[in-house]
Amino acid sequence: MRTIGFSHGVLYRVADVYSEQIIDLYRGCSDAALETCVSKADDADKLQRIIPYVRDFSYKSVHLPSDIRYVKDEKTIRLLDKIVNYYKEVGASLALVHPDVVDDWEVFDRYKINWAIENMDNRKGRFKTAGELEEFLGKNPNWRLVLDLNHCFTNDRSMALAESILHNLKDKIAEVHLSGYINLHDPLFASKQDFIIDYCRKLDTPIIIESTFDSIDDVKKEYNYIIEKLK
Repeated sequence: MRTIGFSHGVLYRVADVYSEQIIDLYRGCSDAALETCVSKADDADKLQRIIPYVRDFSYKSVHLPSDIRYVKDEKTIRLLDKIVNYYKEVGASLALVHPDVVDDWEVFDRYKINWAIENMDNRKGRFKTAGELEEFLGKNPNWRLVLDLNHCFTNDRSMALAESILHNLKDKIAEVHLSGYINLHDPLFASKQDFIIDYCRKLDTPIIIESTFDSIDDVKKEYNYIIEKLK
């Protein structure tokens, strides 16, 4: 059985994603994986209250906020201290940052945890191509890659970009982000883009579902849809 679960923020439009009830909802689908998505830096203080609910997931990762610039200053260090403390408290395996918001990579060197970047979508200027990712990971060999298949699709509808990243960087991929694309991160049961799901077969890394929902009921619906297509 694949290690598959949700980004905990996928219900942000309809619920308090830092509540025990919502974490339990994800666990009801799968206790195999959960990625805590701290969408805003101001939300980092909320992490302490969900530690007891997250610990028992088999695989945990943390997605850092993307609403700040990461530089070597006190504000960034205070944020990273909170994130890394949470990472250690829940026994996470990976901490993920959007590379386009990093101005000083040395600030991460203070913390001996497993760091990763992800490939960016078509709204970003850099870190989208296999070459750009390979260049960064070559210079930063301790960092890993999260392959976002939705982001690949936004840049290249043929998915040749995904093929290129898999060919050149397969050994660096630590996790997969999965969702459909209609407007942004949409449910696959709605987009019916099963070819995006098919790329998950090429890797045995944990899968984190990032489809965002307008109904709590859609969580189970999306999970079941993806599991069925992965059979």
